[in-house]
Amino acid sequence: MLPQVSLNDYDGLNGFGSSSINDVNELTKALSAGYQTSGQTGGSSLRVESLESSLKVVTFTNKHIKLWKKIPKSAAYSTVEEFNVLSSYGSTGFGFTREGEIPQSQDSTYTRQTALVKFIGTTRSVTHPATLVNPAHGDVIALENQNGILWLLERTEDALFHGNSSLAFDGESEQFDGLDSLISSGNVIDLEGQPLQEADIEEAANQVIESFGYPTDMYLGTRAMSDLVKTFYPRERINLPAPADGQVGLAVNSMATQAGNIEFNPNVFIKQAKSPPSAATSVNAPATPASISSANGSANTANWSKLLGSPSGNNEFAYAVTACNRFGESAPVMIGSTEQITPTHVSDGAEVTLTITNAAAIGANPPEYYIVYRSNSLGTSTTVPTAVGSYSEILRVRCTSQAAGGTVTATDNNLNLPFTETAYLGELTPSVLTFRQLAPLMRMDLAVLAPAYRWMILMYGTPILFAPAKWTRLINVGRIS
Repeated sequence: MLPQVSLNDYDGLNGFGSSSINDVNELTKALSAGYQTSGQTGGSSLRVESLESSLKVVTFTNKHIKLWKKIPKSAAYSTVEEFNVLSSYGSTGFGFTREGEIPQSQDSTYTRQTALVKFIGTTRSVTHPATLVNPAHGDVIALENQNGILWLLERTEDALFHGNSSLAFDGESEQFDGLDSLISSGNVIDLEGQPLQEADIEEAANQVIESFGYPTDMYLGTRAMSDLVKTFYPRERINLPAPADGQVGLAVNSMATQAGNIEFNPNVFIKQAKSPPSAATSVNAPATPASISSANGSANTANWSKLLGSPSGNNEFAYAVTACNRFGESAPVMIGSTEQITPTHVSDGAEVTLTITNAAAIGANPPEYYIVYRSNSLGTSTTVPTAVGSYSEILRVRCTSQAAGGTVTATDNNLNLPFTETAYLGELTPSVLTFRQLAPLMRMDLAVLAPAYRWMILMYGTPILFAPAKWTRLINVGRIS
């Protein structure tokens, strides 16, 4: 029988299994790497940091920029770009004549129009010591230059949809007009809070072709696109037996309409109407307005039924407002008491008149315009929500008084529903829509006045929609619940 080994064979030896408490205490004094990230002592102070060399981008990237990439570009040669529009080949008439008779004279209709070039840019800076250290993610200046370009393109992309040059207290606004302002005011399809359907796109395409356009592209939010795809699920078919590595689901990239093929361009920058910021977005933003109040207006221009249907009782709504200028947006102020919409207001179409009161101290950067936000129906509750997420943008109004304590009036006729999106469809060709550039995206170095490198990233230009009726908007696009 082979001999067996037991712990008795280790008597008197200082092995791991039979060490004294003193031996164990001495063992814990050995250097260890540990997990400390600050105040390292002992072995942790000798541990080399392991930082991933590739920068993890958690915000938007170049591939998220959609309209800017596809919009036709053309050169501008002045800060005021003029162009002629042929709107008619002649007056209406039958054109038939009697034998030997001279046809009636017809004159074409030309219109001279203008577009003002606007300027957009950002300043970036990197200290000289930052260029001397061993950077984790490559050249610091090149990295910051790339970040500045993406920031500027994101601002441009947003303005191509939502820019409004009329939002200025005195004179011309710094921003150019986007599709919301450029598209003909009559080219609107109101979905009244319903999700996007095939029939809506067909109707929009038909609206464009009736204005002698050939729709090619549609820009819509990713959520609206996803809801549209979901409507195809009940009609999706899968061949059986399914392959072992089969793939289910449906990707929709375009749609055939009677007006032609429409290419879908889902865009992350087209979102549901935004909520107010919880704090000012810039130190140079205007002061928060003192108050916003509401009252039932005398005009009957509102359409509350598309939100409330035919209510049997009253519905309460709350409002919030922020002040804006070219630097940023102020923190919001909520209304003091809710506004009541009765069944009579719904049937009569009574609008709501809003009165915005400026701050008691305007400061160095006065407001240029205001953004008005509204809640969904609160039912019969008269408690004003305090969370900014309870409000969604419904309109913007130009500032008409920059005096301390001055008032500005706005009207809510329920044209834009809160928490909905807008989609855009039209002809994306150089003869219809172009971005006129006085200067393309460029870098301009600034003088070195400190141990730091500073430079500007600039672009000068403006979009021009030569034929406003060859694009259309689908407003109040809702979600599939």
